Amino acid sequence: MEIPVERKTLRMSWDLPLDRKVYEEIGKVMVEILPALEKVEVADSEGAVLELRLTEGQEEEIKKLRDRLKYINVWFEGEEDPEEIEMKRLERLFGKKRNT
Repeated sequence: MEIPVERKTLRMSWDLPLDRKVYEEIGKVMVEILPALEKVEVADSEGAVLELRLTEGQEEEIKKLRDRLKYINVWFEGEEDPEEIEMKRLERLFGKKRNT
């Protein structure tokens, strides 16, 4: 039986200067996505654009990991709002709750 696989573009971004905490989070994400990595579109000192071939379970694991990150943003291009991801990350980093 073949496992359904879907191509997705994953974007990662972070602020400069890079420090140990940023590198640690980048490493955690890379360990999670390496089995699914198909192509590196762009990678520089402020982020990366990666093409992945994911099963549904892998996508959910990346999202769960992202919800624990404080120093980098990770989102699926065209599916998620990067500004919303950034706001949630800042809430985790500074411990503030948004008023809704």
